[in-house]
Amino acid sequence: MEDTTNSLLSGIFIMMKYPELGKVKSRLAKSIGEEDATNLYRAFIQDTISAVQSLSVPFHIAVYPPESEEQFEQWLGPSHRFFQQQGGSLGERLQNGFATMFEKGYRQVISLASDSPDLPLEILQTAVTNLQSNNVVIGPALDGGYYLIGFSNDNYVHDPFVGISWGTETVFRETVTRIESVTHQLHILPEWLDIDTKSDLQRFYETYKLDSSNSLHTMKYLHNHPELLQILFS
Repeated sequence: MEDTTNSLLSGIFIMMKYPELGKVKSRLAKSIGEEDATNLYRAFIQDTISAVQSLSVPFHIAVYPPESEEQFEQWLGPSHRFFQQQGGSLGERLQNGFATMFEKGYRQVISLASDSPDLPLEILQTAVTNLQSNNVVIGPALDGGYYLIGFSNDNYVHDPFVGISWGTETVFRETVTRIESVTHQLHILPEWLDIDTKSDLQRFYETYKLDSSNSLHTMKYLHNHPELLQILFS
């Protein structure tokens, strides 16, 4: 049942794949194995949800593949709001995700990836705040992609999701070019790491190895698997 009190407010949807062995984090799995890569992705999701919950902003979980919604509900609990990702490409799934959220009545909508378990609450707060006075917000990832993108309903356009070279280091640059051809009311957030490779995971661990208060589930998994750390730094 939809909470109609959220109408006209900001809303977030988190893009997630169901953490099935061999189906997620393929680049990372090549270095650390499918089991650890899958379990780490589970931790990424848990840390991402924890961060978004701290915002007190309504959020939905966009699940992929579509038939995994029941599995997500069994894992994360029925208290969350879920909807199914639809589309053959990431661009189509994002486009349909925004359409779904706007149909629910939200005026400003942010889409968030689930690959940055340490994304600071301050960045999320900045995204929500700036979207109230800008048409678009976007958060560049260090690998050339982006970890977050948001639009206001009045100025939403499909262009940033069409014809993008997904999975390449030009995704952010291409997307910003498309956005700026339509509007200059764009706020760019700080760069942040999304974890796709062994070197990404190494960088993440080195940042937090002496302070596991951030990204609790992810750091807890790493600390509890010394054999994985040995693989990372061998």
